[in-house]
Formats: sequence, structure tokens, C-alpha cells
Amino acid sequence: MPQIGYSHRPVAMGRRGMVASNHPYATLAGVDVLRAGGTAADAAVAVNAVLAVTQPYCCGVGGDLFCLYYEAAARRVHFLNGAGRSGSRATLAELQRRGWKEIPTQGPATVSAPGCVRGWAMLLDRFGTRPLGELLRPAIRYAREGFPTTLLVSQAANEGSGVFHDPEWRRIFLPGGAAPRPGTPLVQADLARTLTDLAEQGPDLFYRGRVAAAIAQRLEAEGFLTPDDLAAHTGEWDEPISTTYRGATVYETPPPTQGLAALIALNLLEGFPLSRLAVHSADHLHLLIEAVKLAYADRERWIGDPAHARVPVGELLDKAYADRRRRGIDPKKAQAHTFGDPDGDTTGFVVADAAGNVVSVIQSLFNSFGSAVVPPGTGVVLQNRGRHFTTDPAHPACLAPRKRPFHTLMASIVTKDDRPLMGFATMGGNGQAMFHVQALTNVLDYGMDPQEAIERPRFLIGAFLPDEPSDMIRLERRVPARVFSALSRRGHRVTPVAEFFHRVGHAHAITVGDGTYFGGADPRGDGAALGF
Repeated sequence: MPQIGYSHRPVAMGRRGMVASNHPYATLAGVDVLRAGGTAADAAVAVNAVLAVTQPYCCGVGGDLFCLYYEAAARRVHFLNGAGRSGSRATLAELQRRGWKEIPTQGPATVSAPGCVRGWAMLLDRFGTRPLGELLRPAIRYAREGFPTTLLVSQAANEGSGVFHDPEWRRIFLPGGAAPRPGTPLVQADLARTLTDLAEQGPDLFYRGRVAAAIAQRLEAEGFLTPDDLAAHTGEWDEPISTTYRGATVYETPPPTQGLAALIALNLLEGFPLSRLAVHSADHLHLLIEAVKLAYADRERWIGDPAHARVPVGELLDKAYADRRRRGIDPKKAQAHTFGDPDGDTTGFVVADAAGNVVSVIQSLFNSFGSAVVPPGTGVVLQNRGRHFTTDPAHPACLAPRKRPFHTLMASIVTKDDRPLMGFATMGGNGQAMFHVQALTNVLDYGMDPQEAIERPRFLIGAFLPDEPSDMIRLERRVPARVFSALSRRGHRVTPVAEFFHRVGHAHAITVGDGTYFGGADPRGDGAALGF
């Protein structure tokens, strides 16, 4: 059972509303909207807009958005796909013409259409009650007047100073030629103007107006997007994917996101009595690690844009498929896992309102500062989601025109008897699915409140450097030394990292119980959870 008093921060509580996000200014903006009578959708847009200013390396209006929205009146979960598509010039033949064997990791060629702003408008059209302009006011103020640079923003800008060469990026984020020091106000005047124009003109500014023209002009020589590609962009309302786990229903964002991987792992873990194992014991962590490895093997093989390739979601989430795959887990030995053959930098936040609506949002530029391309006069950092296309013609995520790339972005809502239990989202790139599995099982198997579930030690599987093994496991060193030794004896490549390692996600969650919202924010980041 979880230890009493384990958390470094107390869990936040509220009866009428709750916001958990990755910056205090954003959380306050959302709470202000809720206290004024706005819905979870209204508050989500206000929160996201402030995060786009205060966390410019993680998210922004030049990126993509996905969200799950629990509609209390209908007692159902909706999925909003706010992802952009590749440009009409994005072809394997064009790569060959340029002499490229693969897609770059940054720069104009990695930019897909930014879907965030259209996503905001769609969310407000369906579930909002406040005009976009009103919700953007706090973000406009922080962009125009500046906000105190956080340590994480300063570090991200400093890391980019040696590798990002876009002149506009350097002008904005290296004022005076160096990254702003923590506490120094960071002013983004061009972004303030763009947000002001957005408040007055609406989302077409980004797809047919001044900002669209600036994006197309900046990408004309090196990118794949055209003015027509931007004008054609749309988001869609669709159905989430889900599985059952311990009597609850866990919803995740569907392909092209990696939400499927978290559900596959939960299906595998459901066959093991986790709650009988000591939390973060070697037995417990071994099962989580092996389940995640199996799920990620399937993720790598099957996930792509469903509009362009068959993604066998139903077969992969079938409980019988989980039964077959579970047999590959040896309780005493680490193994390498391949995909099965079934039959037939980012910000995440959660908002709950007085009516019982809950929204879980994930919004991102992908890598730190995305493509590191800023069209002149806009202040908009463009994402680099296009780097996730492959050059393998047989793969579902192969590069093609007007196609959505594979997304590490994902968000989750958990319900029981069609009523919300939990909303969860985290940044963390490739690791997001494994972070979802760890936090969700902390709540559903061990009964932790959201703050403790988030603070508990986490692991991340994957290489950071080219010469590292791909199965390297980083595990926060708050886990006892004997657990590291036991995992090593089972064949895991495990290494201790900082007690609150920033690379294992900045997670945020809200749980619901007895008419009270409970909120958790990650001490690995700058976030805060507040209720009222």
C-alpha cells in the first residue's frame, strides 16, 4: 500500500473546479476562467495559451493538439484530433532529389501544418461559452510584458544556442546573444501581436491570413508546406480508443498517437496481481518494464495515420491477443520483445469544471523548440512533427503528402460506470506511454492520490546517446539500491538517475471522488494544481 505522507507536495483539492498544468500562471488563468463560470473547454484554451508563452520550448501555437473531453451531460468521452498534416511536396521522390536518405530532425523540412489554433476553435465551438479573444488576454499580457524566465526555459534556450541557427529564433530567445537567466523577463513582442490578431480575426489568421503567409514564405525554399496546404487544414472530432482495467474504462487518444501502446500494456498487466506486489519492488518494476517493452514493439510496427494505412486497433486491444502476448513475459528474466501479429518536448494538462466536465489536453512542438524555425514577424515557433515520418514504403508512417505523422502525444481519461475517475496527461516524448502506465497503475492498483501517483519514482526505457543500448533503463534513484541489483540480476540494463529526473515527464492529473476534485502537479517541472 502507498506510504502516508510520501508526497513532497500536498494533493490539491476543490469542489467546484480544478486545474493542473505545467506553469503557475497557466493554472491561475484557468482557475480564473472557471471561477467566472467558464467551462473546462474555456479554461483549457486559456491555460494552453499561457503555456504557449511561458513554455515556448515545449508547446505553442505553431504545434499540434489532441484532447479527450468528458461531457458530463452525455456521460461520454470525445476525442479531438488537432494534428496537422505534411505538405503536398512531402514525397520520397523529393527527399531523393535533395540527396537525403532520411528526414532531418530539425529545420523547415520537419514542419507539418500547425493544428493547435484550429483545435482551440473547434473545442470552443462545441463545448465553450467564452469568446476566444477573452481567453487569450492573459497570454497576450505575458507575451507583451514578459514573464520571469524559469530555469527550464533558460536551460532549453542555452542548449539550443549552439545548434539552432534560425535568425528569428536567436533574436527572440537569445536576447543580447545569450539565453536569459532565470528570473529575467522574457518578452515576445511578435507573439503578443500574433495572439492579439488571433483574438480579433480568429483561427483563419494561421491558415489563410498574415501568419499563414509568413509560414509559407519561410518554408518556400526548404520546407514541404504550401499556402494551399495551410488553407486546407482541418481538425476532426472522433472517437477515443479504450480498454477495461480493474473494473474501470481507460480512454486514450487513438492513432496516429501512441495512446494505443498504453492500453496494450494495461491489457498485459491486467493478468498479473500488481496490488499484491510491493510498489516499486523488483517484482513490480520487472512486470511493468516487460509489459511496456511488448507494447512498444507493437507501437513501432503498427501505428500510423489511419487515413492512409490500416491500423489494427481492435485486434491489438483484444483481450485474447493480450493473453497470447502475456505468455512472452518471464517473471524472472528480462527479454527482448518483437512486435506481435494480431488477428484481422510537450505539455499536458487537465481541467475539471463545476458541471463535472473533464478535459485532458496534450499540446506540443515535439523536440525542444520544435523545428527551431520562427517565421519573421510572427513570434511563432513551428513544430518538427514531420521528423517522425519514415522512409520505409511498407510502414504505416511512411512519408507522403498531406498525411499525419506518428505522434508521441497522448492524453487519458478514466471512467467507471460512465462517470469520470481521472484525467491524466504528461510531456515526455517517446516515454509518454510508459509514464501513463506507471501513473495509472499507481492510482488504479495501489489507490494513490494523483500527487503521490505523479511523484512516485518513474523509469524510462531508451537510449539517449548513439552508442547506448536501446534497452537502457533510467530509474530514479529514490528506489532502494537492492531493487537496482535485483533488476540487474534479471538481465535489465538499469542505471540510477536524479531523484526527480526531468526526462521522465512532467505529469499532471485530476481524480474525482466524493464530490471533490483532487489535483496533482509534477515537481519535475514548474507546474501547479489549484482547486476551489
